[in-house]
Amino acid sequence: MPQRIPHILSIAGSDSGGGAGIQADLKTFAAFGCYGMTAITAVTSQNSLGVHWVEQLSPKSVDTQIHAVVADFGVHSVKVGMLGSEGMVQCVAQAIDQYELQQIVIDPVLVATSGATLGDKGTANAIAKYLFPLATLITPNLYEAGVFLGKEVKTPTQMKEAVTDLLKMGPSAVLLKGGHLEDRDELLDLLAYQEHGQIVLKEFKHPKILTKNSHGTGCTLSSAIACGLGSGLSLSDAVHVGIDFVQQALLHGSHMDIAQGAGPLWHAYEQYSQIAP
Repeated sequence: MPQRIPHILSIAGSDSGGGAGIQADLKTFAAFGCYGMTAITAVTSQNSLGVHWVEQLSPKSVDTQIHAVVADFGVHSVKVGMLGSEGMVQCVAQAIDQYELQQIVIDPVLVATSGATLGDKGTANAIAKYLFPLATLITPNLYEAGVFLGKEVKTPTQMKEAVTDLLKMGPSAVLLKGGHLEDRDELLDLLAYQEHGQIVLKEFKHPKILTKNSHGTGCTLSSAIACGLGSGLSLSDAVHVGIDFVQQALLHGSHMDIAQGAGPLWHAYEQYSQIAP
């Protein structure tokens, strides 16, 4: 009898270096045994040393990509990554509403690992206005949280205040990533959501892995969580599984010599166990 596996759609930019964006998303979907589909919002010319060019696709192109996927395959969950402009944000929000897409994980990408800007303040405002209310989960890092809230977020105490403030902006849940916490051997991610009228706060602590090969960490985490949600896991379980996957991919990728600069994670660590850290 034919098997039905989760169909996961990534709406994001392409990374020619293969470490982040659409390419990282597809690698993650495959690692989870899900069927990956894409709607590419932008083409970037980049490698481990930086982003050299960004070319936006038209909103019409993105909408027709989403429509084509929905009309044939169907979609169990969606990961939204780099959008790059206010117009693209509105296009994607309209598509989510029009095609009645569910289980929406939004990684509000504003800056690449290399430091290149992938979204300005106007884009951030549009994401908060149009996409946060549609989101099952948003996964900002500390910098992105600071942009949305208009204040610095640098400490665990500030994280706890920030994650509840972000929740009040409309998403069903917030995972605030603490990967940029300084001078800490143990990192903290905070998950916040409402249950029975109360805000529930869950902590996910994990060791900091010292490696230059961290390109695509955020893309990979949001994609892994989308796989969990599309497979029927609860939000908390999907986040737990996603964080563990990223930790293992970072660990196994930490010793690999793939690129001159910030190299990628090793998404295929389970399939190729002979490549060990």
